[in-house]
Amino acid sequence: MKTVVKRGLRIGAVVLVVAGAAAGYLVSRPASDKIELTAMFADASPLIPGNLIRMGGIQVGEIDSVALRNGQAAVRMELDPAVLPLHQDATAKIRPVTLLGERYIDLDRGSPQAPVLTQGVIAANHTSRAVDLDEVLNSVDDPTGTALAALVTTLGEGTAGQGQDIDAALKALAPAMQNTNQLADVLNRQNAVLGQLVDRATPVAQALAGGNGRNLDQAVDAGNRMLTAVAAQRQAMQDALGQLPGTLRTARQVLSETAGVAEQGIPALDSVRPVTDNLSAITTELNTFADSADPALSSLPAVLDRAKALLDQAAPVVRDLGPGGAVLPGVSASAHRLVGDLTPALGTALDFVKYWAMSTNGRDALGNYFRAFVVTTPKSLLQIPGVGLGPAPSAAPAAPPAQPRPQPQQPPPLLNLPAPAGPPAGDPGSATGLTGNQESSLLDQLLGGL
Repeated sequence: MKTVVKRGLRIGAVVLVVAGAAAGYLVSRPASDKIELTAMFADASPLIPGNLIRMGGIQVGEIDSVALRNGQAAVRMELDPAVLPLHQDATAKIRPVTLLGERYIDLDRGSPQAPVLTQGVIAANHTSRAVDLDEVLNSVDDPTGTALAALVTTLGEGTAGQGQDIDAALKALAPAMQNTNQLADVLNRQNAVLGQLVDRATPVAQALAGGNGRNLDQAVDAGNRMLTAVAAQRQAMQDALGQLPGTLRTARQVLSETAGVAEQGIPALDSVRPVTDNLSAITTELNTFADSADPALSSLPAVLDRAKALLDQAAPVVRDLGPGGAVLPGVSASAHRLVGDLTPALGTALDFVKYWAMSTNGRDALGNYFRAFVVTTPKSLLQIPGVGLGPAPSAAPAAPPAQPRPQPQQPPPLLNLPAPAGPPAGDPGSATGLTGNQESSLLDQLLGGL
């Protein structure tokens, strides 16, 4: 609360000070309600009291007196208060009203960024004067002066009675003149650039002016020939210009497609971005891999030579196998059918091979043996030479007499086998009709000697 009160007191004090200063200023101002301003000129000879003061083309006051002060002309001006505020970079320039010699002071209040002018005096370094026509005429020689006088006389005769037209033309040129002032301001700010441009253009101008203008004549001739060639190709240029809209439409379409491709490529580039961050590590790994691969690459020629030798050796085999290539499709088809038929029963076939091997092979004290099974009947045994069956046992009841049957013919004796020593002697009490030794031998053959 105390802070707010103090702040209010301070604001009230400032307001009172400003009001007092304003009241003192109003009391001290002259009754004519004008302000005084002095401008120091190095030369103010054309000025006299009563000459006008203008700001932005508007009259804002007049000259009150012209006096000498410290070797400079002190021009005292009475101005309208509307010219305020004036800044420390304010300028005053003496300009001619007409060619008859009347002058006025063009006053500029300065830039708003500069401090406010408090002394009421514009220094000589901020004042200037326009060049008078008589000064220009005095600076030229007699022939030039005569020609200039003739020019002025002719200009006067040509403009006589044309005041209204000239006034209308000047009003029409006013916007252009304003643009010209802006252009002049831009050129003034670019003075250094213009200086460089002039310095660079000077050698070109000198080269064109060399040889008494022959270089310039050659340049003009070359330009004339170029224009003649362009004129000769006028129809071709018109045709090209006629095709230009279609070309532009195609280019616009291509650019649109390119923009779509670019939009599609953005995600790919985003996905590649992490890889680009690891390029250093990837490069290091590639260098390590290259160093590791150097020994293998150095031994590669020997491997290639050996492979070439093997290929040379295989060439005859390939040539010999070439004729058999014609039957390979048929063999492949047969093998395909065989494999197709065998595949469903492959497990059964493998089990048969396993069990057959287990049942027909073994080992005893003498070594490996092969076991075979023979299924036979007494009838089939009778066909073996030297083997016979004895009479039926007595305990069996007598069978009725059988009808005589044709006896089977005995097979011819085996080649290279010894003939039986005598008639077979069978055991009457044996069911097989064999003797005990014969049965034992048969069992040994069937059981593999067990």
